[in-house]
Amino acid sequence: MRKTILIMKQELITTFSRPSYLLFAFGIPLLSVLILGGIKLIQGRSNQNSVAESNVQSESQLEIEGFVDHANLIQTIPDDMEDTLLRFDSEAQAQQALKSGEISAYYVIPADYIERGEVDYIYPDDRSYLSDGQKWVIQWTLNLNLLEGDIELADQIWNPIWNLETRTLASELQGTAINPEDCSRPGAACQSIELIRMIPSLLVVIFFMAFMSSSSMLFNSIGAEKENHTIELLMLSINPRQLLSGKTLALGTAGLLQTIFWLSAIFIYFNLGGSTLSLPEGFRFPVEIVTWSLLFFIGGFGLYASLMAGAGALVPKMKEAGIANFIAMFPLFFGYMFGLMAPMAEATGSKFLVFLSIFPLTSPVVMVMRLADGVVPLWQILLSIGLLFISAYAALQMVAAMFHAQNLLSGQPFSVKRYLKALAGRA
Repeated sequence: MRKTILIMKQELITTFSRPSYLLFAFGIPLLSVLILGGIKLIQGRSNQNSVAESNVQSESQLEIEGFVDHANLIQTIPDDMEDTLLRFDSEAQAQQALKSGEISAYYVIPADYIERGEVDYIYPDDRSYLSDGQKWVIQWTLNLNLLEGDIELADQIWNPIWNLETRTLASELQGTAINPEDCSRPGAACQSIELIRMIPSLLVVIFFMAFMSSSSMLFNSIGAEKENHTIELLMLSINPRQLLSGKTLALGTAGLLQTIFWLSAIFIYFNLGGSTLSLPEGFRFPVEIVTWSLLFFIGGFGLYASLMAGAGALVPKMKEAGIANFIAMFPLFFGYMFGLMAPMAEATGSKFLVFLSIFPLTSPVVMVMRLADGVVPLWQILLSIGLLFISAYAALQMVAAMFHAQNLLSGQPFSVKRYLKALAGRA
């Protein structure tokens, strides 16, 4: 156990001394959160200034205007406009009030307004010709009086459509409306905001990169030590299983920390950056997505780190790493492609995607996508996690069996046949 801890410690020191790992694992997510905090700080100060300005403006939100009604139409002035829309008996009175600054402008409703539908608007010479005043005030007042003061009817005519219900042709034929849009959480249910709809695909990319980088570090560590013959010196003092255990625990810890930082950054970004990202007020990134995702990362890393370690044990030179990497990671890449494209094609609920989210070799990325896209039945999550951890344990046992001096010190070239035979215990 002591030797395993020493290997783990050395591997952690080596990993955390790599600038590329530190930048990708911690630098980028931390920088993104700091940028968000800076933007929100600037916005907060701007909002304070806006509130101060609005408080000043709210006292005179409506300019005081007047009107002269030659058609005798206006019998009722809306309650909220009694102090801002003043009646004058003649144009001379209105002009005098305008000159004295009592009003900012006035309207003249001619006697033939019903026939012509025209209203004159008089304002001082110093007003900008681009300003059209508050014409909605007189429009609303006339609308109310033409309907004999019926404010409910006037409001209904002013805003004839309060709620527009959308139906597809198929749903219309079936006599049912389509499901309402839901932008309170990530997923394809939110059609109007592209960022929310694409969060599942974003998580697929992040998890695939996390698995690739973490598993590749284990592969490269073993391959490099074989190529520079360091492995021969290590074999003099430790056995292969201690070497595998130490490296897997160390790089698993590094990968888990990386994933925690990325998921935390996403959680903070979407839950605190609503106004900055133009997200709806009720949007929340569920914390259960983070919790389940970490479990899938642990199981997925155990599975693919074992497969990559086995490939690394059989690669005599790093120039042969390409084919070994491809063979070990192909199932995950397959799941990555389907998990990435499914939200775009709005096919996240297909039976094939459900199968891939439960199948151990693809579930680490596909199930995370489904969790972010919508509510997944608990039995499917538990089944997927159970199969994933069982597969990870089985893979670890198979690789431990092939992790012996004969393979580690062998100079035979890597081949798919030899790799599969070694996993099966027949090498």
